[in-house]
Amino acid sequence: MRQTKLPDYRLKQKILFLDKTSDESFVHYGDLCAQAGAYTDALDFYTKARHTEGMEKIRQFAMSNGDTFLFQQATRALGTQPSDADWEQLAQKAARLKKFLFARQALAKITDAQLAGALKPVVEEAQAKQDT
Repeated sequence: MRQTKLPDYRLKQKILFLDKTSDESFVHYGDLCAQAGAYTDALDFYTKARHTEGMEKIRQFAMSNGDTFLFQQATRALGTQPSDADWEQLAQKAARLKKFLFARQALAKITDAQLAGALKPVVEEAQAKQDT
């Protein structure tokens, strides 16, 4: 199997902003980046192509990996607003994966103060267990 080299920063910028690139090419580059684990780059290409399926795939990946930053970028690209349930799920997943900064960021996004207050001790307890 032939391995395709991912575009470096300069080539990525050229493809995204200077060249007359087709949506199919953007999706192709997005797929290459996603396969290589370069999810932020993949999201940039999917967003440029307005490829909802790709952006949703990145959103789901971010959710399953407790990545608050990538999740927020993907939901913004999709033009959606995450619910408190989404943030709760993300905070819990991040805490289970010992990504406590992401967990706290997700908690801060919850608008229901009672829910956020109930989750905060769970995140703090998980972090305390790791610290010991």
